[in-house]
Amino acid sequence: MKKTLLLFTVSLLFGACSPSATVEVTNCADIDLDHATVEIAWNQLANFSPSAVVVLNADNEQIPSQVVYRGETEPQALIFQTDIDAGKTERFIVREGRRDDYPAEAFGRQVPERYDDYAWENNKVAYRLYGPALETAPGEMLVTPGIDVWVKCTDKLVIDEWYAKGDYHHNYGDGMDCYKVGRTLGGGSSVPFIDGKLFLLPHNYQTCKTLDNGPVRTSVELTYAPFAIGDKTVALTKIITLDANQHFNKMECIYTGDFTELPVAAGFVRHDVKQTLTGEDWVAICEPASDSKDPVRDGDIYGAVLLQGAEILPDAAGHALAVKNVEPNETLTYYAGTGWSQGGVDDMEDWLEKLNETKAAVETPLQIVVR
Repeated sequence: MKKTLLLFTVSLLFGACSPSATVEVTNCADIDLDHATVEIAWNQLANFSPSAVVVLNADNEQIPSQVVYRGETEPQALIFQTDIDAGKTERFIVREGRRDDYPAEAFGRQVPERYDDYAWENNKVAYRLYGPALETAPGEMLVTPGIDVWVKCTDKLVIDEWYAKGDYHHNYGDGMDCYKVGRTLGGGSSVPFIDGKLFLLPHNYQTCKTLDNGPVRTSVELTYAPFAIGDKTVALTKIITLDANQHFNKMECIYTGDFTELPVAAGFVRHDVKQTLTGEDWVAICEPASDSKDPVRDGDIYGAVLLQGAEILPDAAGHALAVKNVEPNETLTYYAGTGWSQGGVDDMEDWLEKLNETKAAVETPLQIVVR
């Protein structure tokens, strides 16, 4: 009996000494947000162990979370997601505990078995960029900065399965690659925009480094070999971040070189576009599947780019573009995303709702207080 009481007392003392924090999250935007990502700087979570930190909701239930490293050896942030109505505050507890084995809903990797593609996805969308090996691949040679769009109608992660199958241009019931890229921006890339023309880069990405990889967020850093624009030499680093349950990638582009100012265009190639809409800082399009023998069967693909302070050019150089000037070492941040008529986007109105959620989250970030 005495031994049991002693163990109980030690347990209470250990629990009392374990770090704990209350997190208040407020949505100051004027629209409801679904699966909004809450990000807490790790320096606000003193004394927590990254291997034992858990997040509890108002019902005292553990919810999926991820310690973000951004490619560093030390933790940089803790993230999790929540639905939160406009003007409302939600409360969470961060404490030490045994982390549940959350299923990954975001993932990315280099694909050396397919000419160094870099592919990434979440439970809603999937994409790839073409790698250096493709530049000299017999019968496959392609140099393009464009992003390829893989449409999905499943919440499961498909990249590994589709590459292993080697037949991702056929829809076996969960989606397919039915998007044509070629030497364009494809679905949401960006390049310098010189005298009304896209400078489509002389090489595919040079290096890639996965920075974080699920369960909530995947991100990658890509570098491009220096290239000449006139008498100026320019280099590019891109960081692409995709969170679970979202249709939009966060794109961060850093151009370096001996230029003073460089116009950069982000956007989507225009195929057989059915509809184009624009607003302050954004452009959205709808078009049938472009790499398909039966585009009616394979449905419509929606795309949009959001770039604060940009000039919007809905039809320029064969693309729908958002253009903005950058200085050397300045980070150009924009958001690009896609949806599919057979994968959860009913029509353009539905697509604009998803765009507006992203816009609201960017323009009016969640207010986060840690106590």
